[in-house]
Amino acid sequence: MKFETVKGMRDFLPEQCRRKQFIEDFLRGLFERYGFEPLQTPIVEEYSLLAAKGAGGEAVKEEIYCFKDKGERELGLRYDLTVPLARVVASDPSIPRPFRRYCIGTVYRYNKPQAARYREFTQADADIIGANGVLADFECVQMYCEAMLGLGFAFRVRVSNRQLLEDLAKKCGVAPEQVKECFRSIDKLDKIGDKGVEKELVEKGIPVGILEQIRANSLDAVKDMVPESEGVKNIEEVLRLCVENGLNEVEFDVSLARGLEYYTGIVFEVSVEKGPSVGGGGRYDNLISVYGGQPTPAVGISFGVDRLYDALAATLTMGPNSDLLVIPVSELAFSAATRLGAKVRALGVAAEMDVMGRGVKKALDYANRKGIPFVAVIGEDEVKSGRVKVKDMASGSENEFPIGDAAGIRALLKGT
Repeated sequence: MKFETVKGMRDFLPEQCRRKQFIEDFLRGLFERYGFEPLQTPIVEEYSLLAAKGAGGEAVKEEIYCFKDKGERELGLRYDLTVPLARVVASDPSIPRPFRRYCIGTVYRYNKPQAARYREFTQADADIIGANGVLADFECVQMYCEAMLGLGFAFRVRVSNRQLLEDLAKKCGVAPEQVKECFRSIDKLDKIGDKGVEKELVEKGIPVGILEQIRANSLDAVKDMVPESEGVKNIEEVLRLCVENGLNEVEFDVSLARGLEYYTGIVFEVSVEKGPSVGGGGRYDNLISVYGGQPTPAVGISFGVDRLYDALAATLTMGPNSDLLVIPVSELAFSAATRLGAKVRALGVAAEMDVMGRGVKKALDYANRKGIPFVAVIGEDEVKSGRVKVKDMASGSENEFPIGDAAGIRALLKGT
């Protein structure tokens, strides 16, 4: 019987996994430079938490992996990292504010697998809890830009505001009880296009006048229609800070709604130039109170690590995992070889031991396949003489060292 990965999920072999870890480590470093601290939450949550009214919304409820455990408890796999964060904050009001938290972890959504869309994927989130104002909103945009520039992407960051869009929808004749359905349709613009959204709005009995504003995509025009909207004021301030900080990749997009219903204010989406969205987020000031906490302002960003990986797969190359392959060619050399490996590792050298007991030629072939730049062959002669030759696999040159001279070997390998 042949076993395969579950539909919508995939394996990452070592070379692929190292690329993915590089992206995760890069984002972790970025978040920590901004003062964010790590938080880890379970993959499994109570289904009632994930499906709570006022959280992700009806659409995401259909995508939850849900099941009963042996105690007949209804559970589900988390579909994002924000809902568990809200649970943590709601249950522990003593956490100092602002609470700057980041989390990098696996989430699950039972959707239709397609290009750049998986059922199991990794998100990297950074959120600011307790800050209500434009500075926290702008910092999220700033992190998006710094991350994408650091990873070498040509990109754009689109920003809008759910309050702005809600005020605009109502001005265009959308009834208050229709607003969420209107947003669900607008959020599909990238998938089904302008005509598809218009058809869907008509089928739902929602006025289509808002599409004229979306087609025009003019902040000035929106401001003329809803001049008192707090959402307009927020976007103007964020865009002003972007201009003053030279973030030229940021642009207003009135159509940006984001699919999850817990967003209340500014929303963001970052896309690779001529490519898919690789991240999104926004403000969700009501979510923590949904889970019994005090009303608490909150804003955050999320990167789709798998989408970043897919976008970088063709260009991101990783160096070898090991600096040195130590090859013992007889049992008498085991002790000397293992001591040498331990000494150079203690000095920061990644040293791999050939544990296969094969001949020198096959071990050298292995080093070439893995791209390991240096090898040290230790046999009976080396043990007797107390000296070892370290071979540069690229040039073929050899340098001889006392077998215990870990510092000298390190200097050769590191070019210092």
